[in-house]
Amino acid sequence: MLSLVSQSLSLNAPLRPTPVQRAVSPQMADISAFGDIWGIEAKEAVFNAWDPEKPRDYSNFNPFERNLDGAMSDMNGCFPGESRGYKPPNRPDASWAIMQEEAKKMEVIKKDPKYGLSGKPGCYSLKWQENLGAPP
Repeated sequence: MLSLVSQSLSLNAPLRPTPVQRAVSPQMADISAFGDIWGIEAKEAVFNAWDPEKPRDYSNFNPFERNLDGAMSDMNGCFPGESRGYKPPNRPDASWAIMQEEAKKMEVIKKDPKYGLSGKPGCYSLKWQENLGAPP
């Protein structure tokens, strides 16, 4: 009996459970270098990394793009009242002087050829989240 048990254990030894591959969780734009503040510098970094030829997702989006209501996105590309998972971002301090400096920076950003793009896979559409998992 003991030999039968040991033989059956040795037959099962090489069989290992197949590892289960976990679904890759969606990634959001990393703005930790900016103290997790969704200010003009963080938006500029996300904009510079944005590839309009790749599908829009939680890390590939134009942070200066607005939805049909004129709202701006959070740091995941989600819009308030419209997108699943919108998270109110940590906003920077604001003052008249800061806003004037940001307006100057925006004039430079608006000269970038990809600033006003539309109709590309990385651009906003109502269905941009359709094939994505839950926001990070």
